[in-house]
Amino acid sequence: MSQPWRHIIQDLTSELERQDAKLQDLELENQRLRIAGLAPMVTSQSLRTTAAASSPIGPKSSNDVLDSWKSEPTQSREIEKSEDPPNDDSERGFSIARAKSKTGPTRRLWYVINPQSNSYASWQLVTTFALAFVVTAVPYQVGLLELRWDILMMVSCMVDSVFLWDMVLQFFTMYPRVTARGLQWEDSLSKIATHYLKTWFPIDLITIIPFDVIELASGADHMSAFKGTKAIRALRLLKLMRVVKTSRWLHKLEIAVSIPYQQFALARFLLILLLVCHWLACVWSMTLQLADPGLPQWISDIESVDLQFGITTKDSPWRIYLTAFYFCSYTMTSVGYGDIYPQNSFERIVCILIILTAGLCWAYVLGEVCAIVSDMNSETQAFRKKMTDLNTMMSEQGLPNELRCRLRSFFLQNRHQALHVTRQRLRDSMSPQLQSEVCIALNFAWIQRVTFFSQFMALIEETEEKGLDADPFRMCIADISRQLDCGAFAQGERFDNVQVLYILSKGLVALNSRVGSNGAVWGEDFVLSDVTLIRPVRGFALTYLEVLFLTRAKFMKVIERRKITCPQLGQIVRRFCVRLAVRRGIVSHARITSAHEEVRRTQAALSSGVQPPPSDQLPGMVAPGAVPDMLEDM
Repeated sequence: MSQPWRHIIQDLTSELERQDAKLQDLELENQRLRIAGLAPMVTSQSLRTTAAASSPIGPKSSNDVLDSWKSEPTQSREIEKSEDPPNDDSERGFSIARAKSKTGPTRRLWYVINPQSNSYASWQLVTTFALAFVVTAVPYQVGLLELRWDILMMVSCMVDSVFLWDMVLQFFTMYPRVTARGLQWEDSLSKIATHYLKTWFPIDLITIIPFDVIELASGADHMSAFKGTKAIRALRLLKLMRVVKTSRWLHKLEIAVSIPYQQFALARFLLILLLVCHWLACVWSMTLQLADPGLPQWISDIESVDLQFGITTKDSPWRIYLTAFYFCSYTMTSVGYGDIYPQNSFERIVCILIILTAGLCWAYVLGEVCAIVSDMNSETQAFRKKMTDLNTMMSEQGLPNELRCRLRSFFLQNRHQALHVTRQRLRDSMSPQLQSEVCIALNFAWIQRVTFFSQFMALIEETEEKGLDADPFRMCIADISRQLDCGAFAQGERFDNVQVLYILSKGLVALNSRVGSNGAVWGEDFVLSDVTLIRPVRGFALTYLEVLFLTRAKFMKVIERRKITCPQLGQIVRRFCVRLAVRRGIVSHARITSAHEEVRRTQAALSSGVQPPPSDQLPGMVAPGAVPDMLEDM
């Protein structure tokens, strides 16, 4: 009886293995279709449900399993179950999502504006110029000038039309919204309109109302009922909030032009100071028109003085503005001469507001300027602290005066060496491709002077000419540049180069029998593992030196780390090491052979009682000192 059941269990096990393989194939196919975006999403649960439905094992008895195994194919039952309509809500939701995925992504309407487009950036530039007019001319017009049709009024109407058109465009301009998938641009017109009505629309609507045009058209410019229209027209200054919207063209300006940010920030705060004084002066001038003319005014004393010289101050808007600007400037900077002061209750209220506003603006500008100036002098302050610590240390240790002078000279000349650390930190904050491009541009001069680096650069150019990807090669150069260290040597100091590659960046150095200047490279044989084969080059600092150096250990770590993505660098260095080691080995062997021959010849001559001739006069012999120069220059 056990034999039939054993066969049945074996058949069931093999069927389970086939169904499991089929399930894995379906999951792989589903992942491939998800990436390609060509098929509806199929979850693993639905795959398992289908596989379970097609499997002969289920909540049935063993006899039912055997009967179904013999009577009906599994594949037909799978097809029937897969064609059944979904019964639960999750299946219906899945069907709707699948139907939507078949339709594909919806296309954005042509009249929906993308705020990141170049055309919209041009329009923002136009609104920025209109805003500049509002910032400067409108306060002067509202506070000092009488209403009349002139060129300034016509330009003001044109600016209002620009903002009116901009308000219409806002109903068709996408806005960013934060979602679970990140920042996305909303392109639904209904949602765009709702968002705009809740945010900027009330301010834009209030500031777009042409109160001055309405007053001129109604002919009520001399009526007392319209005295408050000048204050209402001041609401147009709320357009200043549009500065936040017009910051994109400044970003493009930063990309195209190198802006000195610290100097630019100082100029910006100076502009803010002048602009706030301009606004406050216009507000202070407006009090002359809003207050009761029967009461004394802040300009009364100045007007009485000017009348002695035949000058009517109130009839000259620019004289009123100049006086108001003078008052606001010394009020903001806390100088406070006190020769101009409010003389009625309304002017006192306005003056209180001006003092509070000016105090806050002056405190902000003063704090920011002090922070910028402190940041500009941070390197100088750090250097001064270092020199103070140095002088304190030398005094406490009782160093001799000559040594103190040498130390001060070294630190004074080494003042700007910290720039290497700053540049390295900037390179680390760049993207990998930008890092490689910057490193190649900065180090190309000395890279061309090293044999294996020059061959590697030629390989990069050849790869790019073939249209292949050369980014892994460039990343090797970036890794090598990050391993460069910065060092300095005082004048008259000696140093060697055992397994170290030196690049001179500042000063003059004596290298054996030659002099090296900026960009000189020596120690190319630092890649050799046998130090006996390295040609010694002793450096002597003729002046103060700043060098970049690369050790063999760090260079080999780069090769080891990049051996999978860029094995070509390791191969080039290995071939260079083999050729150089062979040449140096031949030189070393020639030296040893020449020395042995010299000793043998001397001993033979001494034993025979004959004075031995010099080695350079023997036929076929080469002087020991001439062998390295002859072979190493090959």
